[in-house]
Amino acid sequence: MKKMVKKILISTAAVVCCMAVVGGGVWCSVVCKSSPCTQVCIVVKDSVKRQFVDAFELEHYLKRNACYPQGDSMRMVDCYAIEQCLLRHDMVRKAECYKSPFGKVSIAVSQRVPVLAVVSNNGCYYVDSDRRVMPIRGELDHRLHVLKGAVTERAAREEYFDFVGWLRDNSYWGERICAIHVQTPKHLVLTQEGLDAKIILGELDGYEAKLTKLRKLYTKGLDQIGYPNYREYDLRYAKQVVGRK
Repeated sequence: MKKMVKKILISTAAVVCCMAVVGGGVWCSVVCKSSPCTQVCIVVKDSVKRQFVDAFELEHYLKRNACYPQGDSMRMVDCYAIEQCLLRHDMVRKAECYKSPFGKVSIAVSQRVPVLAVVSNNGCYYVDSDRRVMPIRGELDHRLHVLKGAVTERAAREEYFDFVGWLRDNSYWGERICAIHVQTPKHLVLTQEGLDAKIILGELDGYEAKLTKLRKLYTKGLDQIGYPNYREYDLRYAKQVVGRK
């Protein structure tokens, strides 16, 4: 009899504890959802590598667009709307927003990544890693390859973007070539870092074979005998490099 009573008491206590936990969870959920947003935390995740935008600017941007959640009921905070608003900012590539318990909204932002600078007759801008045009803020980033001259936006985002991608991934030419001068689409001139001699590429077609040909001359010839005082190397001729003084 005593054992049965003991089992009943234990079972009753377990049920009461479960009800208390469930009730507490429901109460906490209701309270948290109905409470106001008291804190908004904005983090620019890649700000050590680049600084195009900061948390202060993004806060004001959200306020201007009526998307800043502080003071709103947590139930009414729309994380998706906040993310979509931030993605319309010129310097934002990714945005993640989520609600934390007790009135906190956290926002994490990644900036756009420029891979090519354009200084052309049609304006100055960057082309980012997604082939989208983005504005230049402050001084030009001279670590990037620069396109100059008669460059259309479409060409910058397509064929020249691919060419610069090849240069960037090429261990030899990536650091040597610093600028591409587009005099016409069929007449491209490349500027070399630390060397006065320009490279006349001609049209873009076949650029890999042309620059491979010049590299062989550099590594197998000029590196051994010294660099003559050429003002340009012309790669427009099949199977040869023409140097002009």
